[in-house]
Amino acid sequence: MNFISRWFSKSPSDLLAKGDKYMASESYFDARVCYEDGLKLCTTDPVDDTVRTSLLKGREAANNGLAERNISEAECALGRGDAVKAVDHLELALTQTTSQAIRHKADTLLKNISLEESEPAPSRGTSSSCASCSGSSGGELSDSSYLDDSLPLLEYYELLIHQLPEELHQRYAGLGEDFAGAYIAASRDHHGEALSGFDGCVATLPPDIYHFEKGKVLHRLGRDREAEQHLRSAIQSNEGNSLAWVTLAMMLRETGKFAEAMATVDTMVAAHILPEQALLLRADILECTGHHESAINLYVELLASPLARAAAERLHTLLQEVGRHDDAAVIFKKYLKKSCH
Repeated sequence: MNFISRWFSKSPSDLLAKGDKYMASESYFDARVCYEDGLKLCTTDPVDDTVRTSLLKGREAANNGLAERNISEAECALGRGDAVKAVDHLELALTQTTSQAIRHKADTLLKNISLEESEPAPSRGTSSSCASCSGSSGGELSDSSYLDDSLPLLEYYELLIHQLPEELHQRYAGLGEDFAGAYIAASRDHHGEALSGFDGCVATLPPDIYHFEKGKVLHRLGRDREAEQHLRSAIQSNEGNSLAWVTLAMMLRETGKFAEAMATVDTMVAAHILPEQALLLRADILECTGHHESAINLYVELLASPLARAAAERLHTLLQEVGRHDDAAVIFKKYLKKSCH
């Protein structure tokens, strides 16, 4: 247990500095834990008033960050047609902040949601134990199996692509109505219609986007050999397409091609392409191939990253599996006992 507990600072000033570091990487939950722990110590340790004031301001900023993130999650849920989940996120956001501007934004979205007209999007399921990777810039970000027919096609398309990384969102925004129709068909698992649509507008599409989107659909159809070819073609066409990289790595991992998956994530890390997601995938592959100590060490490193929550979940499970229950308890207490979701 000591190898983990030694990491945690014990003075209000140290916790303030650690919280500020988490805030800089937008890891709001971890920042809030640090600020709250620092404030608790202020009741027993002599401390300068400026430190306590900074801890209070930091906690407020972290709570605002969590609320903003839940609003973003709500917008993503609406893009998937999942109004129930959106309401959950918005109501949670209202409990996290006293900011009038943020509360007004959440209240406005709540008023515009009609639960009677929407239902939760069903889970697709996945064979990968690294499902946490797909939650951050993964290849399935824009999926939705529910379409609100009351929205014009291009408006609904905009809701879907809003979930993409900014650089890809800008590229997808100008691809035209035919591509938008195919993209929506893919989001609804209308595979044949999606493939036909992508092929129909291939002449007007950037090659990496064409191959990436077609590869995703082929993977869902179980045509993994073809899917892999298209994903590799997407990368060859544009090595900067981050989602093509991470989707290829995840597919290789899901299909048991661990050596190729590891080579892919190593390339991503070296090229600074979604490096945290790549490291999380690397740890998952190490875990799957029985290299438990190496996986644990890598999950530990990721506790100081924006993916701390996902890493902590995987680390907690693995520590329990290898019988290190005291260490697992420390991770649970520091990272998993409270949740922003």
